[in-house]
Amino acid sequence: MIESTQSLLPALSSKAPLKVLCVGFEENSMSELDRLLTTLGVNPVSHVLVKLRSINPGTYIGIGKLEEIKNEIEESLAEAVIVDVELSPNQLRNVEKAIGKPVLDRPGVIIEIFSQHARTKEAKTQVEIARLNYLLPRLAHFWTHFERQRGGMQLKGMGEKQIEVDRRLVKKRIEILRGRLASIEKERTVQRAGRKSVLKVAFVGYTNAGKSTLLNALTHSNVRAEDKLFATLDASVRALDPHSHPPIVAIDTVGFISRLPPSLIASFRSTLEELHQADLLVHVVDASCENPKEQLKVTEEVLKDLGVEKKARITVLNKADLLGNLKTRNIARIICPGSLLISAINKNDVDRLREVILEHFRKELEVWEVLLPYGESKLEAQVHAHGSVERVQHIQKGTFYRVRIEPGWARKLGLARYKL
Repeated sequence: MIESTQSLLPALSSKAPLKVLCVGFEENSMSELDRLLTTLGVNPVSHVLVKLRSINPGTYIGIGKLEEIKNEIEESLAEAVIVDVELSPNQLRNVEKAIGKPVLDRPGVIIEIFSQHARTKEAKTQVEIARLNYLLPRLAHFWTHFERQRGGMQLKGMGEKQIEVDRRLVKKRIEILRGRLASIEKERTVQRAGRKSVLKVAFVGYTNAGKSTLLNALTHSNVRAEDKLFATLDASVRALDPHSHPPIVAIDTVGFISRLPPSLIASFRSTLEELHQADLLVHVVDASCENPKEQLKVTEEVLKDLGVEKKARITVLNKADLLGNLKTRNIARIICPGSLLISAINKNDVDRLREVILEHFRKELEVWEVLLPYGESKLEAQVHAHGSVERVQHIQKGTFYRVRIEPGWARKLGLARYKL
């Protein structure tokens, strides 16, 4: 049985970073692939850009380009090849056979990064399910590769039998993990129920757009934030402002990327459920990246797939500190008219965003004038906790309150409008 700790990348004979040749089809995407590989600690030593006129069903890439790749491997001394698209199991096997080196496709690279960055029990379970679903149709391709990692020798005539055994074991493992994930999801549902009465703002966007850094700055917390792709895989929940009434929590979510493997989206659906529960989305875009418009589009497509595209939203163009002059900043603003251009490391910008978020929720509140009888100290405390009190006056019949409060909370507390 394959182990969850086994890498999809080929085993190394030394401790030096694995040297790989990258095969891509668009320059921007190739640049992003380099960043993915750097996150994995892999060294891209050479690149081959393919202008594809038609897809070869057997190898995806034409025979002529495969020969070019083979020659480039010899010159660059690459130990493996990474292809910047998703290859079918047959294509993986055929390309590997043609060039004589281990091959991994883009989804495999992303899943490997998720495997390395998973920290919590939930994230590890979600990633392992996605990884096994990716491997299941590709076991024949990866089986020899895993045997090399184990240091084992494949016995003649045993390969097919062992693959069938592994296939059954993988299916059984997926079933067990889904049961485990269902239990974790029940716990998460209970946690969400506890936050049901609290206003929620969720931060979404492309990976490494600066969501975690922004959340830390807004909430004065220390959520894991690194200049790496997919540094954060778990939803982090923090109070936006401890002094705000009603209370508001900020939620950091897993980042998106173009051509995110469907198995990962499916496995992380429970984590992404936070987006359905949110009252407001803050879409964070890296304004300093090579193609911010593409990142904006990718996130919009994922939000649509998740069914949350109609949620109230604020778009933030982050990393303004890396843009330089005014002309560059104005060009960035054109990406998304009406967006907020900020830097997560600029306190004034962070305060401005916090105020925009608070103002959004203030507009959603209704003004209620209520009279609470003396002795209703518990109800008074709840009014202060879940509303923004604008006026308090003690009169003969009780305490008069003018408060801005969410209509749902007003009904829940059983408030009645005061009539003169």
